[in-house]
Amino acid sequence: FRSQPGRGRAPPVTQYVMARSSLADALLQRQVASLARVVRIPRFFSPADIEQVGRVERAHHERLGRPREARPGWHTTYLSAGGLFRATVPELHRRLSELRHRVDVSRFDGGDAASASELLRSLNVRCIELHDGRAGGSLNDPRHFDNGSTVTVDVLLEDSFTGGAFGTTEAGGALHEHEFSVGDALVFPSYKYHSVGRITGGRRRTLVLEFWQGDENRCNHRCELIRPRAGEPYLCEDAQTSDGCAGRVSVTLTAPGPLGLGFGFGDAADPENVDASAVGDGRPVRVSVTEVRRGSQAEAHPRLVVGLVLTRVAGVSIGGMSLAEADEVLGRAVGGARPLALGFEQRPLDLTRLRLAPSGETADAGAQPAARRASE
Repeated sequence: FRSQPGRGRAPPVTQYVMARSSLADALLQRQVASLARVVRIPRFFSPADIEQVGRVERAHHERLGRPREARPGWHTTYLSAGGLFRATVPELHRRLSELRHRVDVSRFDGGDAASASELLRSLNVRCIELHDGRAGGSLNDPRHFDNGSTVTVDVLLEDSFTGGAFGTTEAGGALHEHEFSVGDALVFPSYKYHSVGRITGGRRRTLVLEFWQGDENRCNHRCELIRPRAGEPYLCEDAQTSDGCAGRVSVTLTAPGPLGLGFGFGDAADPENVDASAVGDGRPVRVSVTEVRRGSQAEAHPRLVVGLVLTRVAGVSIGGMSLAEADEVLGRAVGGARPLALGFEQRPLDLTRLRLAPSGETADAGAQPAARRASE
């Protein structure tokens, strides 16, 4: 995230989700974060640990495909997607999670041991990303920081490259390049400006973790949606325009008559249960798109695909509705006024049943069933 002139603190929404303490507030000030040192833990990862990360990466690519270039010479794989990293390498996940306690808080007001321990205990992994850089790739922005996060950890997985130095912008504006060898972990406040110089040759691979006071991100992208422990989801200021998550889809249908969509109903608590006699007993249901009819007005919206979960119809949330209630809402929508706004989100990604194999082959313990119950 690029800084904005005149803004020295996190967006108000981010501050709302953070613990209300002077230390938490200070950590979200970029000028103050520049005073903190980068803590280096040499050889935190062994060669075996690095090999395990590579196996997780292969499993991700075989299930979801290889990522596109995020920018020239740079690919990002979201290893936390669908709970994959946590489920397949739980001991690595635990060890990496403990690194948040190594962040330097000595230069912050309120940085006493008790308040620091309380804040750092409250943090969860936000995302786990594998950054794969080749010649020409860089994060060459000296004012880059990880918006909305509190602590960031980088672990170098491969150093067969030239250029690509990791640097931080220190108080006073000077760029400081850090020693960073294979297996080393670097821990620093997320709001400390950091960058990666242009890679001039070879391959630079780094595991990057961010910690925050939301839930662990299960999306296959860097989701900006903060989910507080209580109350409604709250969005970072910079995520408002995209509704916080690229997995959310909003469409507006303008033609009268059929929507061109088929819907299936499953038990909201157990979505694989699509038995009509069971889900029709008044329990809350989850409504999924099972068909996008060819030649229909729905087909004109490329983001409308089978598997999306319906969340809103004409501004009304269908969360918690029974099958009969949801069916009635959809029936009214078919014959109702236009334009008609519909809201969807992608089915929660679940990669926890993937198994890792040294050969790179993966196996899935089960398949997601599709249900067809209604068509509109």
